[in-house]
Amino acid sequence: MNKKNEIIKKEQSSAVEAAPSAEPGPFLEWKYKFNEKTGKYEYESIELSNRSALTTKNIKEALKRTTGTTDAAIGERILNNAAYGMSAERQDSRLNQVSSMLSALRPNDETEAMLLGQFLALQDSGTKCLRLANLPNQGFYHVERLFLLANKLLNTANQTMQTVLKYRSGGQQVVQVLHVHNEGQAVVAQNLSHSSNGARACEKFQELNPLDHCGAMHGKK
Repeated sequence: MNKKNEIIKKEQSSAVEAAPSAEPGPFLEWKYKFNEKTGKYEYESIELSNRSALTTKNIKEALKRTTGTTDAAIGERILNNAAYGMSAERQDSRLNQVSSMLSALRPNDETEAMLLGQFLALQDSGTKCLRLANLPNQGFYHVERLFLLANKLLNTANQTMQTVLKYRSGGQQVVQVLHVHNEGQAVVAQNLSHSSNGARACEKFQELNPLDHCGAMHGKK
């Protein structure tokens, strides 16, 4: 095995070791109890979904996975704001639904957590409209309106997720240039961003393919 292959093997093994586990960690669950005097469900306790010990460290780790922060006050506000948009009637159901789903989506910080909370609320409302539209004995007008509303909500949810992905990538946009020769053979250039690195890559590609016009992308004539 030559030295180059040894380096590649080491890089691959290091990447595997550094990669996060695909198995999501435990999330926080809220327990509410019905108060007969007030006629309302009221907060009783909190625990981890896997029923592990409720230590300060475990709570902070679960909160970080769910809201992107270890600050309990900020994390609680993020969860409550996201829960308000969910369709379940009970507060504990909304909180637990948001807590479990956000933990699965793994926000990296508070901004991602808020955006992902919006995504979950829009997705939940959109699927609720689809469910209502499929109920029997409904007039065509109501079915049509519900399907249109579901379409708008789910499209907005998809746009919100695209915003999250763009935020995670730092807003970088990648363009791939495909040059087709007269003989019908295609050469794909390396990914070109709108940065100076992308410009240099485009110039190098032009050296190899003088007939290509990708220079126009950077204002060259």
